[in-house]
Amino acid sequence: MSGGELIVKTLAAAGVDTVFGIISVHNIPIYDAIHRLGGIRPVPVRHEQAALLMADGYARATGRLGVAITSTGPGAANAMGSMAEAYWAGSPVLHLTGQIESRYLGQSKGFIHEPKDQLALLQAGSKWAGRPHSTEDIPAVLGEAIRRALVGRQRPVAVELPIDFQYADEELDVPVFEGYPRDEPSSDDLARAAEIVAAGRRPLIWAGGGVIAAEASSELRKLAELLGAGVITSINGRGSIPEDHPLCVGALALEEPVQALLGEADVLLAVGTRFQGYNTRNWQLGLPRTMVHLDIDPEEIGRNYPVVQGVVGDAKLGLQELLQLLESGAPVDPGWAERVGRAKAEARGALRARLGPYDRILDDLRTALPRDAIVVKDATIAAYTWGNRLLEVYEPRTSIHSASLAIGPGLPLALGAAVARPDRQVVCIAGDGGFVYNLAELATAVQEKLSVAILLFNDGGYGVLRNIQDQQFEGRRMASVDLVNPDFVKLADAFGVPSRRVESAERFAPALREALAASGPALVEIDVRAVGPMTVPFGGTSRRPTPQR
Repeated sequence: MSGGELIVKTLAAAGVDTVFGIISVHNIPIYDAIHRLGGIRPVPVRHEQAALLMADGYARATGRLGVAITSTGPGAANAMGSMAEAYWAGSPVLHLTGQIESRYLGQSKGFIHEPKDQLALLQAGSKWAGRPHSTEDIPAVLGEAIRRALVGRQRPVAVELPIDFQYADEELDVPVFEGYPRDEPSSDDLARAAEIVAAGRRPLIWAGGGVIAAEASSELRKLAELLGAGVITSINGRGSIPEDHPLCVGALALEEPVQALLGEADVLLAVGTRFQGYNTRNWQLGLPRTMVHLDIDPEEIGRNYPVVQGVVGDAKLGLQELLQLLESGAPVDPGWAERVGRAKAEARGALRARLGPYDRILDDLRTALPRDAIVVKDATIAAYTWGNRLLEVYEPRTSIHSASLAIGPGLPLALGAAVARPDRQVVCIAGDGGFVYNLAELATAVQEKLSVAILLFNDGGYGVLRNIQDQQFEGRRMASVDLVNPDFVKLADAFGVPSRRVESAERFAPALREALAASGPALVEIDVRAVGPMTVPFGGTSRRPTPQR
């Protein structure tokens, strides 16, 4: 078979059924093999940045490997920002990129698309990157890349494929993928962790994205109920426990009532979390001194907060053993569950009080969506103020956001999720600044008939940065935070996307119903300047550094 066929058959053997990308002279044998062999759906995009983001959205919505194919040099470089997003999110994504003929590598002869040390570029943005040394080497290199993406802390990987290897014909075997064992935590460490947790009378659990990656949501809920422990989540961990569960506090740790709850807790079990800066106000958030941390990555344990016991291993296996060790439960202070519920209610109430007319939009959106709808949030004020914190999430893999807090990923992430889960309603919350980054992918949405309801909050600029300028720079407007935008309704119409503009909170619900009923993409533009201003809480996502003493 040709190298292109070998690549495609290897992907199929690994369970890949979809790839996102742009055809090029340096990957055309792969696309030809996809066309001839069938079994894998190629989703054509309009920019390589979007290809990786769609693969990322696919991976986050399913837990399966997302695959993107780009061209050599400029095409691969276009995707590197998206690799950073997938890396930050802990998303298993495979980036396949072409390369010039192997015999000319490193000679700078001036071939079309020829990059300067492309492998180093890929390595900089990946958990692992490699290149086969021959056509025969393709299965081993692809197999190693896939293993690295899925085993341990999941993150993106990359493989560059010289074009002569893609064309070459060889008699080769396709590898067999039999799955990968989970990383078993130490029984001794778990026994000590169980003793510490059992001694607490006011327990809390902090659940991160690792719970979802390990498919450990059921075990998390059972342990919380067994211990009577309140569950705080990171933003990545939302959906690891239903947010209408009485013990679920949600992603509200930065609100004063939840900070007070953390101050009263005497033990914290952290599971699958890095305690990232934006979840902890750059580690200024106070946490209980007695902390047990279970994580698959040993480097994360104790990195940002001290722990009394670390446990390295898979979250699902770790929680299963803790359930057995703690099967008789633990004594909890009377009224602790009520205290958890009160902190949650007070935190949500304080947040809602700051929303103004957007509390109605929040309620109308949640009411209109089924419990298993997938909501994707770009980095925008609507996400910071309520989308990432107040809009309730009930199931794993139904809340996707810009994990790096970069603007622009929202639409492609949502389209990838829609490809992965055509049985689910998918909604994208975006701002005007971020939406323009990838607006060409409206063409992809139309071409592929992807049902995504786009909720575009238009405040005429980079609202987050405008707020920071108002709060920290005496309102000085610099670097064009106020933007000249197109007429988004006319723009959507030009793509064939049904659209409506709403200028009051009362008109949002009917427009939303129309968008959700569309058979393909639809857009609802919310005119923020007409509905009312939105401001980012707690001083925005960027603050003046705290002086070091």
